[in-house]
Amino acid sequence: MTRRRLDGDVVALAGLGLFVALRFAPDWLRGVTPYWGDLTYLHQPWRAYDAELLAAGRLPLWNPFLYFGMPQAASMQDGLFYPGSAPFFVFGFPAALALFEALHYWLAAALAYLWLRGCRLGRPAAFGGAALFAFSGLLLSREQFINHLAVLALAPAFALFFRRGAMLSLSLALGFLAGYPPFLVIGALSAWAVGAAGATGRAREFFKGAARAWILGGLAAAALAACLLLPAVELVGLSRRASGIGLAEALSDAFSPRDLLQWVSPLLVRGFNPAVEWWKCCYVGFVGLACAVAGAAVLPRRRAVVLVAAAAGVVVLILGGSNALSTALWAHLPPLRFIRYPGNTACLAALPLAALAAAGLQRARPPLRRLALGALCLELAASAWGAMPRAPMALLTSKGPLAERLQRELVGHRYMLSPRALETTGGAGVFDWRQRLYGLTNAPLKLRSAANFGEPLTPAGNYALKDRLYSASGVEAVAPLLAWLDVSVLLVPHQEHNLAPRGEERAPWQSVPLAGAASARQLSPKEGAALPREAAVPA
Repeated sequence: MTRRRLDGDVVALAGLGLFVALRFAPDWLRGVTPYWGDLTYLHQPWRAYDAELLAAGRLPLWNPFLYFGMPQAASMQDGLFYPGSAPFFVFGFPAALALFEALHYWLAAALAYLWLRGCRLGRPAAFGGAALFAFSGLLLSREQFINHLAVLALAPAFALFFRRGAMLSLSLALGFLAGYPPFLVIGALSAWAVGAAGATGRAREFFKGAARAWILGGLAAAALAACLLLPAVELVGLSRRASGIGLAEALSDAFSPRDLLQWVSPLLVRGFNPAVEWWKCCYVGFVGLACAVAGAAVLPRRRAVVLVAAAAGVVVLILGGSNALSTALWAHLPPLRFIRYPGNTACLAALPLAALAAAGLQRARPPLRRLALGALCLELAASAWGAMPRAPMALLTSKGPLAERLQRELVGHRYMLSPRALETTGGAGVFDWRQRLYGLTNAPLKLRSAANFGEPLTPAGNYALKDRLYSASGVEAVAPLLAWLDVSVLLVPHQEHNLAPRGEERAPWQSVPLAGAASARQLSPKEGAALPREAAVPA
C-alpha cells in the first residue's frame, strides 16, 4: 500500500470519527445522556455492579440482589469479559457510556470502510457504504442496547477477515464476549452473504475454503471466549430458555407489510417513535435506498442477485406472523426459536445494503458521486438528531428518595415491587421512570428484591417462583410465601406523587410493611404441608 493511499484512508477514517463526534458532542456539552429502556433497567445496573466489585478487588461472580441470587459472570449480556467494557470500570456510567457508544459507532464505520476498501472500492464509495452501515436506523436503534451495538459493530470484521483464520477467530471471540450471541450469528450470516456475493471462481471451492476457515476460527474463538462460554452454557441449560422461545413470544415485535416503509425514512411514517418501536427503526434514507438500487443495477448479475436475495430473505423474516411463509419459517426453523422478535433479524440486511450502496456510489460519475455522498451523510445525520430521548446525566446515577428509604428500612430483608411498575409509560417524568426500581436497578443499590423484570436467562426455578408471586390474585394469596421469602416491604404506586410541591422530590412509590418476614430457609415437611395450596410454587 502506497504512502499516499494510506494517508487517504487515514483521512477517511478520521472523517468517520468526525461524524461520530458531531453526533455525540452536543449531548455531552449539554450534559444529557440516552437513558431509554434496557439501557437504564439492565445495562446500567449490570455494569455499575461489576465496576463496584472490581474496584473492591472482588470478581463479580454472583449477584445476591436479583431473582433470589443470580450468577453474574455467566450473564452474557453483561459484557463483563469484553475488552470494550473497560470504560465502565474506570469512569462513571454516563461518561463511560458516551465513550463506549462513540467508540463502537466509529468502530462499526471504520471496519465497514476497511472491508469495502478491501473489495476494491474507491474511498468515496467505501465512505458512503460505511456511513450507511454505522449511522442508519439499523444501528441507531441499538443505542439503548449497548451489547447489541457492540456485536453489530464487529460484523464488518467478519466480512473483512472472512478467510483469515487468526483475525477471524479473534473477531468471533470478541463478538461473543460483547454480549448478545443471536447477533453474533446474525453478523456471521450477513458476512457469508456478502462473502458469497464477492466470491470469484467456482462456488464449491469458495464454500469449501470458507467453511474450513470458519470451523477452525470458530473453535479457536470458543477457546478464547471459554471464560464466558462455559458458565453461560450451564446457565442457559438451567434457564427456561434452554429449549428456545415459545412461538407467540418469538413472533412479537414483528413487521406488518405496511411497516416496510420503515426501511426508507422516518418522514414517511406518521407518529413513528424509534425509541418505543425500536425494532422497526431500520431506515436507510432516501439517498441510501437510491444508492442501493443503483448498486443492484450496475453490479454483475450474480453478485447483485446474491445481495438482493439476502435483503429479500430478511424481509420475509421480519414479517413474522403476518403471512403463511414467514410464520412457517419461524415455526419450523429450529435456530429461529432462539431469537427474540422478528424485528431483530432486520440487522441481517446491514452489510448487504452497505455493499449495494457502495457499489452504486462507485459507478456514479465523480460530480454526482460527491453530491450523493454529501446528501447521504446529511440525511443520516438529520434523521438521527433527536430520534432517541435524552435526559440529564444525573438520571443514571441518582438513586432517589425511595431507594434511600429502603436502604434504611430493609436492613437485610427483601422488598417486592408492585406489578404495576410494568406500566413504564406512566409516571411523573423520567426521574420517576428511573427510580421505581424496575428491571435490575436495585442491584448496585444493594437492595434485595423478591423479583425482577427483564432478564430472560434466569434459572427456571427462580423464574417459576417469581411467576408465582406475580400471578397471585392478591397479597393475601401468597402472604405465607412472602414471609418465608423474607419480604418485609411491598411497594405500591403512590397515589398522590403527581401532586408534590414544585421543586420537592417525592418517592413515586410508597412502601407497605409486611409482618412475619424471616430469612428464607429450607422448610421441613410439616412446615411445607402447612402452607396454603395456592401459595405453593410450581415445580
